[in-house]
Amino acid sequence: MSLAPQTVEEALPTEPGACALCGSREGSPFARGWDFEYGTTHDELTFRRCACGGVFLDPRPAPAALARIYPSNYYSYDFANKLGPLVMRFKAFTERAKARAYEPYLSPGARVLDIGSGDGHLLRQIGEAYPHPLALEGVEFSDHGIAATEAAGYRVHCGRIEEVELPARAFDLVILNQLIEHVRDPRDVLERIGASLKPKGHLFIETPNIDSLDARLFRRRYWGGYHLPRHFHLFDTRGLHRLVESAGLVQVAQKPLVCPQFWIISVQNWLKERGAERFAERVVSPFNPLLLAPVTLLEILHQRFWWTSNQQLVARPR
Repeated sequence: MSLAPQTVEEALPTEPGACALCGSREGSPFARGWDFEYGTTHDELTFRRCACGGVFLDPRPAPAALARIYPSNYYSYDFANKLGPLVMRFKAFTERAKARAYEPYLSPGARVLDIGSGDGHLLRQIGEAYPHPLALEGVEFSDHGIAATEAAGYRVHCGRIEEVELPARAFDLVILNQLIEHVRDPRDVLERIGASLKPKGHLFIETPNIDSLDARLFRRRYWGGYHLPRHFHLFDTRGLHRLVESAGLVQVAQKPLVCPQFWIISVQNWLKERGAERFAERVVSPFNPLLLAPVTLLEILHQRFWWTSNQQLVARPR
């Protein structure tokens, strides 16, 4: 009797990781897991914690793996279709709040750069929220995101932020939302961004916070903020401050942001590894408005008492 051949998953191309804060390649195991969200790899990958406090993925996907770990259905490439109308309304509400937070740093004709612009949704929210014309631009490496952003009428600097040549002293505002954790050398990226800011320009950073309550509860494996294998570096509030200062920038403000998605994805990851993938995808999903609403209320309460799983830092050139 012959057996049908089984498909063997190709190993993910990897390279050594290193701490973003001090450059060390040494660290104790902090968390392990595979790509619970998209299934691009079932290889077990490890986050390590350096003695200095930095957390880094080691080994991490090599550049040759980027097309694989950011598949065509990646959530940021087409928010409207991925999220659905109800969740999209919620996201639009939160994005409008972010856009209003940028207003004090803008003036008519200001040049704004959103790095990792995806489908251009945040640029659109900023343009709609601000009463005067702005020069809105994005940086994006995926063909899907580039096409969507250009279709929305915005200029796109095509490529990874590590490779794109940014003009010097050109931007009034640079936005780095949920991106610094994806790059190989965060300090180098921040130094390059700092050189692209006007003397009175500002940088907004959003990134997961490994010192939040949900990060502690799901520490060993399932936390949504790990976003394996796409997050290469993770920070607590002190680590992010150190990184920014080491890149020649000055911190202006830092605060927690509401992030119900990481709570939901953490539980979803736990369910998927226990064989309940269909239930996890259909019910315990960050795209389920019936679940997103109550978890958001809990996260708002959480924000009043402690740092949430998402942090925002504002910086300026030194």
